[in-house]
Amino acid sequence: MEMVEEDVVIIGAGIAGLATAVALRRLGIKALVLEKSDGLRATGAALTLSPNAWLALDALGVSHKLTSVYAPAKRVFVTNLGTGATQELSYAGKSGRIGSGLRSVHRQSLLEALADELPDDTIQFSSKIAAIDSQTLNGSSAAIINLGDSTIIKAKVLIGCDGVHSMVAQWLGLSESINSGRSSVRGLAVFPHGHGLNQDIRQFVGVGFRAGFIPLNDRDVYWFLNRYSPPK
Repeated sequence: MEMVEEDVVIIGAGIAGLATAVALRRLGIKALVLEKSDGLRATGAALTLSPNAWLALDALGVSHKLTSVYAPAKRVFVTNLGTGATQELSYAGKSGRIGSGLRSVHRQSLLEALADELPDDTIQFSSKIAAIDSQTLNGSSAAIINLGDSTIIKAKVLIGCDGVHSMVAQWLGLSESINSGRSSVRGLAVFPHGHGLNQDIRQFVGVGFRAGFIPLNDRDVYWFLNRYSPPK
């Protein structure tokens, strides 16, 4: 049974986990990121980042990798399907300090931009957590992480970025996740010869749901449908 000692361990190589690892590295702190999948996961297809998010990415040193590829949204149209009224929000000229504005990006591109900032040995894929325990010795505490392959990692600091059913949250004794009543379907529509749409965000709202589509580039359109059903 192998025992490995690390100063900082982050569980989960999603956006939060990778961003945390990049931020720590910029402070000179090395972290090990454990991810149960065998590679970066792009579940969710795409996401829209507001100016505040771009400021954070700028601080991490990765915003330029994305702003050079993804154009800012010019306008947002929100149509109420009950009344037929459409509200227009203009983002022209509101790009902010780094000129990022409101942009939608492929989730995979964001993950790769963050991962590329890290040394090759930072992310350890196919690392399934079997259990997390605590150890206290001479007044110091540590997290003991047991992996499915019998590897044991002793960490001075453990950071949980492992999503809704977080094992780190369970270890800390936090409340279990509850059903929010919200569900989503998301995807990408690819137009090989171009979609011809403007760089606008369009949303359609009704009682208990919201749908929309957002051009990511000349070929790809991100679409979504969100529904809210109060938990019974």
